[in-house]
Amino acid sequence: MQKWIVAVFFILTLASLLALPSGCGFFKKSSGSSSNIAVATEPLTSNWKMTRVSIDSPFPAIMPGLIVDQLIPKSPTWSISLTGGQLKPTYDGRVTWFNPLGLVVNVKTPSITEGADKKSVTLSGGGTIQAGKLPGPLALLGSVSNLTIDYTDTIVVTMTSQDQISAIITYSASGSYTGSKGPDSFNNAATVKYTGTRK
Repeated sequence: MQKWIVAVFFILTLASLLALPSGCGFFKKSSGSSSNIAVATEPLTSNWKMTRVSIDSPFPAIMPGLIVDQLIPKSPTWSISLTGGQLKPTYDGRVTWFNPLGLVVNVKTPSITEGADKKSVTLSGGGTIQAGKLPGPLALLGSVSNLTIDYTDTIVVTMTSQDQISAIITYSASGSYTGSKGPDSFNNAATVKYTGTRK
């Protein structure tokens, strides 16, 4: 049971991040000196009201929906701005597309590939999470200590119309922890889908 709890926990916290959202990276910017030019040449720059469409795989009943919705927000705002000649995404003001709920996430700089038409971007990255124990509401999931997680993730954002985008986040993670029965390990993979509307 302990192993399943931690596995599910990671799917949620997962990581990483990152992307046009997990993350935290920066997009390569095309030339343009004014904000109007930037928006015209980089149509993804905007504030986007996102709606979570699905999480695959689904979480078991033991994982309260309230925690799932805190870790992977149902309606976050993703902001893509132009900073220093680069596009910089944030998620509800964070650098990760998920809410770590007090966990420290070390995010690797993602590789970024922008579509030739500037209407899509793919970010591939990953990161690590380490914790002596689960903080805050995550502690309700059980007695877990010495948690270490390594993950990779890919975020693909595509403009589907002038004011609409879709985002697909896929990640895989492996880790170790100490539970009530001693040291253990786990592996997980999942896909999170969002749609977004320009604000």
